[in-house]
Amino acid sequence: MDISAAALTYFVALADELHFARTAEKLHISPPSLSQQIARLEAQVGQRLFVRSPRAVHLTPAGLELLPLARNVVAAHTGVERWVRAQAEPSAPLKVGIVATGAGLLTSVIIAETLQRHPELRLELRSLGFAEVERAVIDGGVDLALTLGPAPENPRLVSTTLATEPRVLVLRDDHPLATRSHVSIDETNDLGFVVPVTARNAARAWWLVDPRPDGSTPRVTAVADAVEGLMEFCVAGVGVNIATASAATHYGRAGLAYIEIDDIAPAEVLAIRAESPARPETVLLERVAEDVARRGAAGGVRPDRARTPLPPERPLPAPTDT
Repeated sequence: MDISAAALTYFVALADELHFARTAEKLHISPPSLSQQIARLEAQVGQRLFVRSPRAVHLTPAGLELLPLARNVVAAHTGVERWVRAQAEPSAPLKVGIVATGAGLLTSVIIAETLQRHPELRLELRSLGFAEVERAVIDGGVDLALTLGPAPENPRLVSTTLATEPRVLVLRDDHPLATRSHVSIDETNDLGFVVPVTARNAARAWWLVDPRPDGSTPRVTAVADAVEGLMEFCVAGVGVNIATASAATHYGRAGLAYIEIDDIAPAEVLAIRAESPARPETVLLERVAEDVARRGAAGGVRPDRARTPLPPERPLPAPTDT
């Protein structure tokens, strides 16, 4: 019996979508071809894996048993492919994805210390959108992502909490709440919020605290695809935003105030990598991030108040085509 990784990839994709046409489109193959691949896999395992009807597709008990095993194989195969690609470019830089403020001011400390401890490494920073982290890490677009918020629930990712940051209300500096040192979340219930352009999901609900303690849902007045756009909306008075304390440093500008919200959970500062990273050096970077965060916590240093040590002078790497 020779079951290919491609067949299991098709099986997992269909198990996730439970719709032949949508799955085929996602895999860039035709629905008849997908149907043939699934039928061939079922013949190989000697079991029906899906129940097909004109209205729905469902996994059979055998399909449910196979699914976690198939996911493991697909993840391992993806890891091998990434590893092979990495061997073709052994000197390629480690790609670090930064979402919004990343790890706050710890980001620059992590970069400086990584270059001090591992001068053989090269780093490349890439900006990521709010909804791009999981796919970028899984597909190898970045080796490690520094981001904020609740950790993604994805078995193919490893999330390390480096620190926490208070969440703040970002609003115009002439707003009635702008003179306050802190506010409660209930005091924002009647305000309009500007939010990232992402699907309505658990992460957005967490940032907005939706639903609120009284059961209400925050009102969204505008969306933007980057933090800069959110700040522009706040300055214009279109709405307010909930960010982390380091936003005052990274995106501070005239016309804005950042007021701590004192009765909601802080945001986690996260380092996220693939469960089986294609580049083993990714783990070295992750360890440096953990060490920097641990020292900061021991010294009572918050990510929005860290200081960056100067790295030793080193020659600039030759430019690469990307």
